Amino acid sequence: MIRLYFAPIVILFLMAGCDDTSYPFDSVTEPFTFTYELAADGSVDIFVVNSYLVIVRNLVNDESQTQGSHSLEWDLQDNGGRRVPEGLYYIRIMLDDELIKTLMYEVYK
Repeated sequence: MIRLYFAPIVILFLMAGCDDTSYPFDSVTEPFTFTYELAADGSVDIFVVNSYLVIVRNLVNDESQTQGSHSLEWDLQDNGGRRVPEGLYYIRIMLDDELIKTLMYEVYK
């Protein structure tokens, strides 16, 4: 039974064109590689935040990268080398201190 306080979430999900087989994120259970595009050369930071927007993993720190396509692997571990708990995670890609892309993943075991 859907309670009233869940109704707005369900309505927003349905309005976004999502059903039980299409979500705005990929589900992952093991390390994976993602790709990203840089429109210009610059200093890149890439980090993973949890659903509370707390940084759990720094993947790239102030690294000089060139314009074009790049790929990187996330091993589903936090900065302490522990596997992250199940949940939603966001990979944030910054170019010269400006957010250029956010990727969303559901991690489950």
